[in-house]
Amino acid sequence: MEKNGNSSNGLNVFLAFVVFASFFLFLLGGGSLTGYLTQGSTTSNVTISKYLAIAFGTNLSQGIQFGTVNTLPATNINASHNYDGVNSSTTYNIIVSTDSNSKVDFCIKANHGLQDPSLDVIGLGNETYSAYNKTNITYPRLSAETPMTTGYIKAQSNINVGNSSYWRFWLDIPASQPAGNYNNTVSFEGVVAGLAC
Repeated sequence: MEKNGNSSNGLNVFLAFVVFASFFLFLLGGGSLTGYLTQGSTTSNVTISKYLAIAFGTNLSQGIQFGTVNTLPATNINASHNYDGVNSSTTYNIIVSTDSNSKVDFCIKANHGLQDPSLDVIGLGNETYSAYNKTNITYPRLSAETPMTTGYIKAQSNINVGNSSYWRFWLDIPASQPAGNYNNTVSFEGVVAGLAC
């Protein structure tokens, strides 16, 4: 029995010595454990999508109005807001929102020529537009007018975030056009600059 007690006391003393020596070595090492270190690395990446947000100015959102025409033929009838801004600027505009993160190109189309309830049509080539990145009495220019089409075509390019695209619209009406109330739908599309409509 005494033999077992001595061996148990010896074991306790040995364990106490190991704990004390470990603690002492820990303190001598500056309070940190040392050993082999491993390192690794990995890549990190993100893809940010191009995002566009556009909004019609007030007058464009209310429609393109050519008013009442009393005398035919009529050429280059101005839409009602072509020249009603400061210094005869146009108040038809599309704004590229500051929420966007990319320049915008604008495309335009019409669903068909201006048509009345009797299905009389003012040919689509008679409705024209011009667009520019600034506006005054000169811009957008009548000399740059382009006929509407039924498929989207690029009308203006590289409008910066926070800026506007300015538009003017004109209408030619031939002498033989029947009386009536004519309308169509004009659509606009904003695409990331450089992309097709």
